[in-house]
Amino acid sequence: MNSEFQNILEFCTFFKHLLVEELALKKDYSTVHYGKCAVIGRLSRNTNQLRLENVRVKDLQEEYRLPEGRVSLPLLGLTRDKANEQHVSVGCYCIIRGEVVLVNLLNEKERPLTSRGVKEYISIRTLDGIARKQYLDDLLLSHIPAIDVWFAHPVDAPEDLLERKLRVRKFAEI
Repeated sequence: MNSEFQNILEFCTFFKHLLVEELALKKDYSTVHYGKCAVIGRLSRNTNQLRLENVRVKDLQEEYRLPEGRVSLPLLGLTRDKANEQHVSVGCYCIIRGEVVLVNLLNEKERPLTSRGVKEYISIRTLDGIARKQYLDDLLLSHIPAIDVWFAHPVDAPEDLLERKLRVRKFAEI
C-alpha cells in the first residue's frame, strides 16, 4: 500500500479542537478534518435542525474575525431530547464533541461522507486534475460539513475558552 493511500486512512482518534469557521468555510472537502473534533459555539435552530454557530474570536486580527453567528454547522444526532438530557438548549454556548461528516443537502437520506471517502473516491478512480476539481466542485454544490454529535456540554465564557484552546493548539504545532 503506498504512503499516499495510507495517509487517507488516518482517523483522528482524539477530539481535536476546531473552529466552526474551519469546517463551515472549507472549500476542498478532501482536506476537511477526518475524525473526532471538539467545537465551541452557540446552539441555534434552523427550521427543524439544531446547528452550532460560530463564536467571535477576539484574538484574531480584524480582517479574519467573523461576527458571532455568521456561519453555522448542522448537528446530526442531537435531538431536542438529547440536548435536554445533556443540559444544552437553543441560545446556550456549548462544546460539541463528535465526528466531522459531509451531508448531502439534496438527499438527506443519503449516508454522510467523510474526507476519507472523498480522498478514496479520487484515489480509486485515479482522477486527473480537471476531473478531481470537477468532482470537488460538485461536492460543494451538494454537500456541507456537519458534526455527528456524540456529546454536548454547556460552557461559560466561550470566547475565553476558545482563545485558550487556540493558544494551546498554536504551541502544539510549533
